[in-house]
Amino acid sequence: MAYSRRPSRTPRSRFTLALLLLTAVTLLVLDLPGTGPLDPVRNALGAAFRPFRAAGNAVFEPISNGWKGAFGYDDLRDENEQLKAQLEERKSEEADVKRLQQKVADLSKINDVRVEQQKTRVAEVVSGPLNSFEQTLEIDAGSSDGIKKGMAVITGRARGKGGAVLGRISEVRSGSSTVQLLTEVDVSIGVRTQKGDIGTATGQGQGKPLVIESIDEPTLSPGDYLWTSGLDRSRFPADLYVGRVTKVTKAVEGVERVVEAEPAADLTSRYVRVVLREPPK
Repeated sequence: MAYSRRPSRTPRSRFTLALLLLTAVTLLVLDLPGTGPLDPVRNALGAAFRPFRAAGNAVFEPISNGWKGAFGYDDLRDENEQLKAQLEERKSEEADVKRLQQKVADLSKINDVRVEQQKTRVAEVVSGPLNSFEQTLEIDAGSSDGIKKGMAVITGRARGKGGAVLGRISEVRSGSSTVQLLTEVDVSIGVRTQKGDIGTATGQGQGKPLVIESIDEPTLSPGDYLWTSGLDRSRFPADLYVGRVTKVTKAVEGVERVVEAEPAADLTSRYVRVVLREPPK
């Protein structure tokens, strides 16, 4: 009995094969650049498959982004840390520039401070008063620089140009010294008024005016200038600027006359000059 031969491919398999071929041709046409006559076909096919491509992107894009986020996090973190380091480095460089500019300005200011016929030594302040009760500071010059206890120390004025008395050397070491500020309680300096009257200026503490004593001139008034007197055995050379009178009260029964003066020296100066004049014994 003869059996009829069945076709080798079913309609379904032929349809599948045709679909695969159509897909291959479609991809080939879409990916080939400059195919000239096929451009209309590629455009038509591209338009036909655009919805499917958009749907694929919508499905797989979150997965792709998640993949990149998961495996690219370390790279982003490293890049962020690198940018932070560069920013901090730039800030540090700018801070260094400002510090050097301020240093140049301070040195320029102390270079304008001169003491006639006296040798001086410029020193940098390395430590200021540690509290409101302490009226001393440390400088980076000592006995190896010719500095001795009792020498006068001057610096730039708080207002205006020129120098003014800051204090005197109270302790000396090989490479550093301690400066006792003229504002310290009970520290006295011989002073002279612009009229030639002689007296003393005594400190009352940080932020407080000097008390001027032993000057009986009744015409002394606020605004008058005071200089060091330079009397015999004085620790300070003559004619160093001390300050200006700020207050004068008249003596009344039972109350003494009070004269106060504001120190002229910039008590926050970074640089000072030590007057290398042999202090009295």
